[in-house]
Amino acid sequence: MSPAADLAEKKARLIAQSDLQRMQALLAWHSVRRIVSPPAPEARSRVSRSIATTLIGIALPLVGAGKLKSSLRTLSTIATVLRVWRAWRQR
Repeated sequence: MSPAADLAEKKARLIAQSDLQRMQALLAWHSVRRIVSPPAPEARSRVSRSIATTLIGIALPLVGAGKLKSSLRTLSTIATVLRVWRAWRQR
């Protein structure tokens, strides 16, 4: 083989390899999004939604909007970590 043909073959292999890695990264990204995202609205319980609404309605006047906002942010982060941990454990 000529050096030009070797170079063209290496270039084609590198392009194919980079395309494969791009697809693998995209699949990994979709897997992470599926694990981290909350359940669909159809899969959520109506009872849990009404309980959450009631608790927020009670907590808002008691602790104030700023404190409640930071508390909800912390609870949301904890829930996300819990979902990731459960999905990891199931594998």
